[in-house]
Amino acid sequence: MLLEVKDLHVYYYTKRGVVRAVEGVSFQLDHAEIMGIVGESGSGKSTLGLAIMNLVPSPGRIVKGSIRLEGKDLTKMSEKELRKVRGKEVAMVFQDPMTSLDPLMRIGDQIVETILAHEDLSKEEARKRALELLEEVGISKDRFNDYPHQLSGGMRQRVMIAMAVSLNPKLIIADEPTTALDVIVQDQIMELFSKLRDEFGVAIILISHDLALELEVSDKIGVMYAGWLVELSSSGELAENPLNPYTRELLKAIPNVELEEQKLVSIPGSPPDLHDPPHGCRFHPRCPDAMQVCYREEPPTKVVDGRLVKCWLYGR
Repeated sequence: MLLEVKDLHVYYYTKRGVVRAVEGVSFQLDHAEIMGIVGESGSGKSTLGLAIMNLVPSPGRIVKGSIRLEGKDLTKMSEKELRKVRGKEVAMVFQDPMTSLDPLMRIGDQIVETILAHEDLSKEEARKRALELLEEVGISKDRFNDYPHQLSGGMRQRVMIAMAVSLNPKLIIADEPTTALDVIVQDQIMELFSKLRDEFGVAIILISHDLALELEVSDKIGVMYAGWLVELSSSGELAENPLNPYTRELLKAIPNVELEEQKLVSIPGSPPDLHDPPHGCRFHPRCPDAMQVCYREEPPTKVVDGRLVKCWLYGR
């Protein structure tokens, strides 16, 4: 096992009160496995990714739980120890490459700088490695001296991916890596992640609101709602037989391009305010299967046919 997240709680302490962004999340990830994390905006997906890197911004903090990478608990490490882990063992592809890349540095120099910060190489060796990485992610070596503004959105995202894999990490966390990209480029980025997994054996956590996209590349998918992990299943089982009503409603909302006429489906209502979430099950105000117990008590997380589901439909 590569990664084990156990009973993770991440809260933001604001003037309005405590935001329970992630509560009681547990899962495991193996080497060379792709796991999708999906859910609406505000479900806690990005906070979960940042927590694994121990990069939760103030006023947030990890208040409970463990994050073990090959047995080492990242929540117990000092900042000095974490700097050795970030990039080298766990890397992150952030949501917006234009704000993540330095606009005043050439893209090649930014990759070289990443390599030299962790590896005992000469500048020429690091440059050679950077050129190889650019070609690996589908960017010509001729673009080595370009600045970020000279690249398209898809190419900037490829540069971010090249930086992420530059130190051969064991795990890459990609936070909304296809946001604002057209569907063709989205597909190319997803193919690139699959290629990196196959060639380098890297495990990937793919965070997205696009369930259809994740179903194409992920080995398993975790569905988040209002800070909870409400379902965790293999991609095939989740697509064929969703257990949680929220997962079922998400799948219904995926447009089918093969149908000439179809009614677009959406989930009624809005995700809850995590300053003051609903009592009981947080999905009950929007759930078509809500029962009386859902209004009163938090549902348990159950194992059903080897799959995790947090829902009162599966009893106590």
